[in-house]
Amino acid sequence: MRIDSKPRTRVREAQFDSFVDQERGLDGWDQLYRQLSPGAFEGHIAALEWDDITLYRETVNQKMENIYRVPDGYVCVGFSLGKRLSMTGLPNAIGTGTGMIHVAGEDYHIFTDSHADYIMLTLPQDCLPEDIIIGARPVTPCESHGIADWMLTLMESARQGIAQQAVLDLAPDLLLDRISLWAREATRHRSRKLPRGVMTDILDACDSLPFDKLSVSHLAKQLDRERTTLRAACLERTGMTLDDMLKGRRLSEVHRRLRFSDPRTTRVSDVSMEFAYYHWGRFSQSYRAMFGERPSDTLRRATPQRH
Repeated sequence: MRIDSKPRTRVREAQFDSFVDQERGLDGWDQLYRQLSPGAFEGHIAALEWDDITLYRETVNQKMENIYRVPDGYVCVGFSLGKRLSMTGLPNAIGTGTGMIHVAGEDYHIFTDSHADYIMLTLPQDCLPEDIIIGARPVTPCESHGIADWMLTLMESARQGIAQQAVLDLAPDLLLDRISLWAREATRHRSRKLPRGVMTDILDACDSLPFDKLSVSHLAKQLDRERTTLRAACLERTGMTLDDMLKGRRLSEVHRRLRFSDPRTTRVSDVSMEFAYYHWGRFSQSYRAMFGERPSDTLRRATPQRH
């Protein structure tokens, strides 16, 4: 795709103090976040837009689980600038400078360490050669030809108002030129489904079990595996203990329910018991340690709107 008329560029930014709000901050994306480490959430999204092409920078301060889909008809080229992340289905963690090509119609599932930082370009899939949009795969720093740093510089110069308009006008073509260099290599790395691993089994079981059964012991029984095996797999793939991951999942769902509930008709105690928290004192303490606020504070917030 060529952009014939002068692109209309603008930068918009938003700060977030709830992961439920931030998961709705990327236009057209279908995302679900879960907070997995304790502390008040802080996040930020900046977007640099040219008609139907958008460059995003997204940061979060806590360890997160993220399940997402790229908008239909689009492809995303994203790079991790911060701490490592792990993606279900890939054997190794993705470190700083390594990126991923994400395509529409596929579900992605990642675990990030705290202080994650991403730079991502979303564009219509017909902008790129078919060879490069055949499926998701990692993009090594060597292969990417320094495009992550270039994207970051472009974003930050636009945010600070120092980018020349001529550079901004030309940027979409320059980005497409660099990304299209990967097409030849992409034909050698066609996407394939990897064998199901222990972590995949854990996540599938977590999604199918009721919250009062979301424990290491019950998972071990459900999967017919030793607790030590499950804990070792989780620690290796996500960098955190299975016990903490399950706790974060449960508390994140409580947080989500409270954010979308009407405080006039909802009681925190009812929601907490629905998610198998029967001891009010311990629940309230755990919730405040995780999110930096009381459950009642979350409930009283306005219902989040899509950005």
